Amino acid sequence: MSITRETLEHYLGVHNESVASGDFGPVTALFTPDGELHFVGVELGPYRGRDAIAQAFKDYPPSDALVLINIAADGNKATAIYSRASDPDKRVGTLVLTADGELIQRLTIAVQPR
Repeated sequence: MSITRETLEHYLGVHNESVASGDFGPVTALFTPDGELHFVGVELGPYRGRDAIAQAFKDYPPSDALVLINIAADGNKATAIYSRASDPDKRVGTLVLTADGELIQRLTIAVQPR
């Protein structure tokens, strides 16, 4: 298993725990100090740096846990199709994670139109 695949799976676990607890500090800590969070399909971001990413999670906290449907990893990048735990059979979008070691350098969340 590649470090990037493990990084994405670890992100998912921390994300889902944070949704349950309401504390997104652990998610922010997964990013490099100059990490980036980008969205496609929604008018949010981009957010650069841990402070901006932390503010994004504070201002727009996710309300549902995620389920990864399929993960593909290549080099320092992993891509996964995801759904919401409340409707796991409905594809919601795609996550693309670029890693720097075990940390996230860039996370792009593409949301399908409703």
